[in-house]
Amino acid sequence: MTLELDSPVLDGRLRGELRQARRDFLVALEPVRASVYRYCRSLTSNVWDAEDLLQETLAKALADASQRHEPIVNTQAWLIRIATNIWLDSLRRSGRITPADGTDVGMNLPDDTAVDPLVNVAVEEALRQLLLALPPQERACVVLKDVFSYPLAEIAGILDTTTGAVKSALHRGRAALQAAQAEGRPAPARLDTAVASRPTPHAAVLRQLADAFAAYDIETMVRLFLSTGRTDVVGNVSETGHEQIRTGSMSHTFGPDAAELYRPSIHWFDGEEVILLWERPKNAPDSPEVVADVLRIRCVEGEPLIAALNWYFFCPELIAEVAGGLGLPFKTNGVSYF
Repeated sequence: MTLELDSPVLDGRLRGELRQARRDFLVALEPVRASVYRYCRSLTSNVWDAEDLLQETLAKALADASQRHEPIVNTQAWLIRIATNIWLDSLRRSGRITPADGTDVGMNLPDDTAVDPLVNVAVEEALRQLLLALPPQERACVVLKDVFSYPLAEIAGILDTTTGAVKSALHRGRAALQAAQAEGRPAPARLDTAVASRPTPHAAVLRQLADAFAAYDIETMVRLFLSTGRTDVVGNVSETGHEQIRTGSMSHTFGPDAAELYRPSIHWFDGEEVILLWERPKNAPDSPEVVADVLRIRCVEGEPLIAALNWYFFCPELIAEVAGGLGLPFKTNGVSYF
């Protein structure tokens, strides 16, 4: 006897309602999103990992919010706690830290009278490099206390530890930062910030894609992908396979009905080459261009085709950091389709 199971289908109405609920959720979080991104950026060694951590945090927060009985009183602290847990769990899974690294009670050291080691750090990038030298628990405590000014008890709650452990981690972290500042250099980055496994775009394919963008040649764009290739408008929509890519993001951006004109340029940023898309209104072709999107590709090892393409159009903090860091004019586009 063959057992036939029903295969439920998410119809258009239900998917539309889910998308709208997600849009409403993202818009509701906009007032604290930049601060949460800043926190993620303090924990991670590059802009790409920070955005990944933010997106995973938002996805988990949506699931968590849909199941909670009690209200969420402090939205920023709630999101930071989720981000911290995701970050620490990823380090534990990779073997870069052990459970003991996050539960060291330590000594009940003084805190509020300690000299703030961050007050003399004038350049944010220098601060970031200093922080990356700290072990995970110390890094999170220093950022939460000295950058975000969270009370000790709240930091302990976020990290699932005790106030004594937080004071101890702050004492060690601040001492390490002061020592590095005194010597005028950041300590070497720890293993938990290693990025050796980050994918490197295939330079030739990246240039072919940029050339196809410049020519508005959608068919060539699509042929540069594996048949199972994927595009992600990060935080909003995903497409898999040539047909979805052709009729989705490529046609929406470069098709005849698009309201804007786009021009690509290739730049090196944070460890890899990326494509920036410059935008201007189609009905005002002489208006100044601004960077409106950042794109990254990933190719399969030894295969000159794109396995994945990320569009960061709805990632305002990342666009600001990349384009702003390159000294280029830019615009941001909100956090979701409206």
